[in-house]
Amino acid sequence: MGRTWRLLIDGDAPGPWNMGVDDALLVSAARDAAATLRFYTWRGAWLSLGYAQAVGESRRAACEAAGVGIVRRPTGGRAVLHGGDLTYALAAPGELLPRGLHTSYALVSNALCEALRGLGVPAERQRDGRAGQPGFDCFARLAAEEICAGGRKLVGSAQRRAGGAVLQHGSIRVEPDPDWASRAAGSVRGRATSLRELGVTRALEEVREACGEALRIALGAVLQTGWLSDGERRWALESARRRHEPEGFRGRVPPSGISRAPLGNR
Repeated sequence: MGRTWRLLIDGDAPGPWNMGVDDALLVSAARDAAATLRFYTWRGAWLSLGYAQAVGESRRAACEAAGVGIVRRPTGGRAVLHGGDLTYALAAPGELLPRGLHTSYALVSNALCEALRGLGVPAERQRDGRAGQPGFDCFARLAAEEICAGGRKLVGSAQRRAGGAVLQHGSIRVEPDPDWASRAAGSVRGRATSLRELGVTRALEEVREACGEALRIALGAVLQTGWLSDGERRWALESARRRHEPEGFRGRVPPSGISRAPLGNR
């Protein structure tokens, strides 16, 4: 029997809470050797920034005027516009995943590709980095091991390792971004695709279940539905307060450190 992973299936929530929870899961993986697979969606349109990514005042003002929230991820990379996507996150001790960024990305990408193909999506892994359009928008460029369909990016992921643990999370585009949100966020048009644009109309639950099962097999995991501990909720709430850009830091927001104090109430 494989290692038991906690399965969290969350509904839609604001960006700061979503990123705060992922941050808490990384801490739990580092301090308590917890392994978690989480799926969630976003309440409204949110632009998530890599933790060291700069955002100009004009883009910030455009997002604020359009009602697009801005939040910082605990991982790096470029900006992702959320709202019509299904997001996955896995956080676990490093020994439960292959060593190295490339090999761990490949394991997750293979699993998600298998799941999406089973739903009728012509998904494929990008075998090496492609010099797409660099810059602000994550979905404007295909990096190695990311998932595309018809030459356009379908899934964008980011990873962070800290305290001997790994957090990887990523956006599976289900619906195309609304024009008003794309304009405000400065997304590059024509570089990305979505399940709906590919003619795939499966329910969100079907997509989530297919991806969860494929990841379970790839990880050799036993999935057990669970919930956040009280300590994780407290950590997530504090992290969320720091990650909401308009009310928080205007520049680089370093990811949380991994302290020795227990999260408690597990």
